[in-house]
Amino acid sequence: MELDRSTQPARAALLPDDFSFSQSSLQAFADCARRFWLAYVQRLPWPAIEAEPVQDHELLMRLGAQFHLLVQRAEIGLDLGLLTRSLPAPLDAWFAAYQSYRPSDLPSGRIEVERVLTVPLALSAPTEGDITAPGRVYRLAAKYDLIAADEEGRVVIVDWKTGRRRPEPSTLRQRLQTLVYLYVLVEAAPALGWGEIAPEQVEMRYWFTAAPNQPIIIRYDQAQHAENGRKLKALVQRILAGSAIEDFPLAPDTEANRARLCRYCAYRSRCNRGVLPGHVDDLEELEYIEEHSPDSISLHFSLDDVAEIAF
Repeated sequence: MELDRSTQPARAALLPDDFSFSQSSLQAFADCARRFWLAYVQRLPWPAIEAEPVQDHELLMRLGAQFHLLVQRAEIGLDLGLLTRSLPAPLDAWFAAYQSYRPSDLPSGRIEVERVLTVPLALSAPTEGDITAPGRVYRLAAKYDLIAADEEGRVVIVDWKTGRRRPEPSTLRQRLQTLVYLYVLVEAAPALGWGEIAPEQVEMRYWFTAAPNQPIIIRYDQAQHAENGRKLKALVQRILAGSAIEDFPLAPDTEANRARLCRYCAYRSRCNRGVLPGHVDDLEELEYIEEHSPDSISLHFSLDDVAEIAF
């Protein structure tokens, strides 16, 4: 029997009004729904370190942020002479690799650096268990290291990676960062003044300090765009259908999950998934932790900080 939603007691919104979904929050939910609940719904302080040695992990995080800032300034044409004369290792080698191996075939008509875009998600009609607030529009946000476009409509997304290893291309093709970045850009393009952009005109490149001459290039097309939209909307609706911790279960307790997820999760002791953190040398990519750091959570994405794309 269909419920009369008008007679049902109001249920509290799961997420704050200014919350925008992002690749980080969606990846957290896909990896472990409980992690999403603790980090984004309850917004609990992070009770434990993610990786050890702590000093090495924190140093790599700081160096990664500094590298992105240097590249950002280089891309907008600032003179970096004084800033780059005495860079510490490995930042000096990373930046030298960028200078030597920055892709030479990027479009040059328009460059967007550190650009945040957000688009509304057109979700399907609420279901019986859905707690979506009537009339509320949920948004999907992406923060781009670099977007390069030309007058012919070719667009290249570049993401600079400072991890210690180059991941397998198949791994990156499946990560939510790839799905979100490509989907948001195509949907946001008309409001950027670029006009309609076909998915076939867009590609994403992951560039690695660990392998600067071996970027991973991901092509796009209309079929992938439609499938990405379906997957992303379905993932958001799964999140919105929950209302209590029981609706956000832990990832299965397998040896693989403990090694890949739990050891690098600051909530592991709360979930009885171990006490000691994983070693930073065993990380497949440093960005896995960067995406779920406290600073990342605090940046998801206040509407005051986001260049909103309205339709």
